[in-house]
Amino acid sequence: MTGPVRAALGIWRARTSRTSRDGAYAVYLALMVALVTVIPGVRAAWLGLTSPEGIAAITAAGAPDAAIAVVAALWAGALLLGRDRGPAVRPPFLTHALATSGLAGAESFRGPVLRAGALVTVLTTATAGLLGAALVGARLAGPLDAAVFLAVGAVVGAVTTVAWLAGQALPRAAVAIAVGVCGLGAATAAAPALRPFTPMGWVGLAYPVAGDPPAVAALTALAALSAALVCAIPTLLNRLRLRELLAQSARWDSATVHAGGMDFSAAVAVYQRRPRLGRRLRAVRGLGRPALVFLVRDAIGAARTPGRLLLGVLAVAGAGAVLALAFTPAAAGWALGAAAGTTLFAGLGPLSDGLRHAASVAAGLPLYGIGDGPLLARHLLFPTVVALLALLTAVLVTSSAAGIPALGPLVGALALGPLALLARVNAALKGPMPPALLAPVPTPVGDLGAAVRMAWAVDGLLLVALSGAAAALVLESPLLLLGAALALLGIGASRWRQRG
Repeated sequence: MTGPVRAALGIWRARTSRTSRDGAYAVYLALMVALVTVIPGVRAAWLGLTSPEGIAAITAAGAPDAAIAVVAALWAGALLLGRDRGPAVRPPFLTHALATSGLAGAESFRGPVLRAGALVTVLTTATAGLLGAALVGARLAGPLDAAVFLAVGAVVGAVTTVAWLAGQALPRAAVAIAVGVCGLGAATAAAPALRPFTPMGWVGLAYPVAGDPPAVAALTALAALSAALVCAIPTLLNRLRLRELLAQSARWDSATVHAGGMDFSAAVAVYQRRPRLGRRLRAVRGLGRPALVFLVRDAIGAARTPGRLLLGVLAVAGAGAVLALAFTPAAAGWALGAAAGTTLFAGLGPLSDGLRHAASVAAGLPLYGIGDGPLLARHLLFPTVVALLALLTAVLVTSSAAGIPALGPLVGALALGPLALLARVNAALKGPMPPALLAPVPTPVGDLGAAVRMAWAVDGLLLVALSGAAAALVLESPLLLLGAALALLGIGASRWRQRG
């Protein structure tokens, strides 16, 4: 081991030894978080899966196809995620010390990859285990089928880890590979004859309710593929470059600092890519009408990051599809509505850059000779037009395909769309955390200050989830939707008065 590396590791060990008590406290805090959030979340998932609606969903004829699509999306998403934040990430100081030493990447960054892989594998295994246990509990699958599917979940986690690392080591090829994985998954789900010949098809063959004898053979094929991919990990680690490692380490360090301060918007902005396309294309044009000028300006600005814009539009369309499915008689409408609301809120992010700019300059000197209110209203045009077009189109297509009367989904979409946009306006006007929230909130059950700060940090997401649940129940209980709208309007009016 070289001298600089030995010195760096010595400093690192000294630092960790001095903070051993902090580490113990971190473990204690993690256990408390698990007790408060993870265990209730697992219980809620179990109750949802074992409910009559959940059993009907996971035993439907299209359930294996849905599993194929989810696995394909998981692998493609891992490839794309690795381009921005891969599993081989250490703190900036240690990254520079190890990457500039004579050690190979397979030795320097093997530990983080193993830890990340263990976490991913636990999550995929737990998901497969919950599905199998729910089917066994309902006497719709045998214990052996559930055990095979549990092993498939573990193998899927291993493949996901390798795909995640491949995205980090091969960032340029990751996009093309991810598109190929998605295309192969769609083809496999559409053509059952392809299942014996594709990795995601093997997952469908091992689905517990499929009742197919080739489940063990599918598991064997997946295990062989996983073993071959795991053998490629040292090669991928040795391909990691110093520049990308340092950039990912610095971004992750900055994002964790922002997230620790409850500034999640700034944490997400750390990973926002700089626009490259259309930089010379003039965005502000003399089109006569100010509203049209701002609409074209925001459209060109969003098109300069086409991947981000496409993801936003797809998320909005996906929210419309989920909202339409919430009106099916056997579905848990409130849960699907809440999922549609949160997905719509996330999808509006790439469409709302102009909106955030208008909020950031509010209460300052008027730009372009336009006051705060008109500036905000004109920057609302682009996200409103795009969101309503994508949302209503997805609602109509999904309702027609599923045989659902279109009246309820259309009314819900027309109500949820403006409320999600209002939640985005509120988030843009939020500003820094008020110092009063840093004070402790003693109660008989302990200090609730952290819960209050977390609620402040994600209030927009919580309110738009409530709005989505209310939109799914708009035909049964319109008062719930009215209450959510009044809450969003009240918060927005308060923040508008306190801007600047």
